[in-house]
Amino acid sequence: MICKMRDILLKKADYLDLKEQELLVNAIEYADRAHLGQKRGTGEPYIIHPISVCEILTVYKADITTLISALLHDVVEDTNVSLSEIENIFGSNVALIVDGLTKVDKGSLEKDEYSAINTEKLLSTSVIDIRVAIVKIADRLHNMRTLSVKRAEKKASYANETLVFFSPLSEKLGLYKIQEELEELGFKYLNPSQYKRISKILDNYTNIFINIVNWASKKLMQRNINAMPIKITWRKEPIYKSYSLLQEDNSLSELYRIEVITDSTLNCYTALGLIHGLFDPIPNQFNDNIAIKKSLYSNQLITKVLFEGIEVKFEIKAKSSKKFVDTGIFNLLNKKLSNEDIKAISNVILKDSIKAVKSITNNPIEFYDLITYELLQKEITVLTPKMDVILLPEGSTVIDFAFHLNTTLAKKMSYARVNGETKDLNFVLSNMDIVEVITSNNITVNSNWLNHALTSKAQQEINTSLLD
Repeated sequence: MICKMRDILLKKADYLDLKEQELLVNAIEYADRAHLGQKRGTGEPYIIHPISVCEILTVYKADITTLISALLHDVVEDTNVSLSEIENIFGSNVALIVDGLTKVDKGSLEKDEYSAINTEKLLSTSVIDIRVAIVKIADRLHNMRTLSVKRAEKKASYANETLVFFSPLSEKLGLYKIQEELEELGFKYLNPSQYKRISKILDNYTNIFINIVNWASKKLMQRNINAMPIKITWRKEPIYKSYSLLQEDNSLSELYRIEVITDSTLNCYTALGLIHGLFDPIPNQFNDNIAIKKSLYSNQLITKVLFEGIEVKFEIKAKSSKKFVDTGIFNLLNKKLSNEDIKAISNVILKDSIKAVKSITNNPIEFYDLITYELLQKEITVLTPKMDVILLPEGSTVIDFAFHLNTTLAKKMSYARVNGETKDLNFVLSNMDIVEVITSNNITVNSNWLNHALTSKAQQEINTSLLD
């Protein structure tokens, strides 16, 4: 069996050069020897799991260090292999990643504390090398694919953790396909009746939407008098996302979208003009994520229009941008990067949230709660008067904005102008607000600010200033 799996894996990793393929074979054989005799809950040889995790990552053309780390991610935790041995054979980068993925000794720790400590270790190591989080996400995906062998009560808690933590972490890394599968599997185990209900709603609405797409495609092509290269496709939202949208009282039309793919960024705006000329645009439903970049991975125009009383969402992107969305973080990593380059990328993605949370609490459970809330919750886009983009957790106030923008000026805040209107510092910001912070000559920080600071960075800086 191992020979067949090895051959399949090597075929999927055929983008590697010959030397890298040899390293991959060595890692497969090493992992097989280390896990010899071990079985999974399915009764299959344990080696199937790390090879499957590695295969998931070959879809994204992951680098050799990531692939080897995926193959070895359980050897230190589950076998007699030491971390120093991993470093001697496979190098310090692989050893770092494997260490970040290796759970601490449980000892007498309670379940919640044990889980929180391991999450803190995972994220802290991911700040140094984001590939730690990448391998962990792939590991979780394969475990979710084989979750059926677990007891019912374990399925529920495992699926819930997947939705609460691993799904948004996947989104943070731009691994949207993995995110969708994690959500589908997690939702199916947690709420099978709702899973079936939403699935049926989507199926029933599909024919209506197909007619809209066909009509829109025909009209757009007729309007495209300059024969601009354009491809029109459509898709329905995944079941779990559809469920979430309907829980927020969105209409059924939110569950589908039309994708328009052009050959260049400039032609995205040309296509937008065609769409707005053909349909009635819905006011305040246009987002320009090309000029105002909100994400490392998303670069598109989004608009909503009315078609015979039905809202229709269009996403317009260049072909190159679509490829970027499809591969996420791997677009940044698929290069010959130095360790410092990788650390810089890791810091950009995880920001300084982990460091800030650690400065507030030494309690691992509190760390887990804070980091899950801050790092993985929904974000809003807030703009400076110069139209610089600031991303903040939903619910952030002017205080959070100011400390994110400039700590020195934030400590001298008096009030703010939000969209030209004077607001107090505790004002809760909304998506696309334009914020100008007005300062005085003196330090104005006071303890009341802590009651209105949502982000750990703001809380940390306020506490530090109060102690000075």
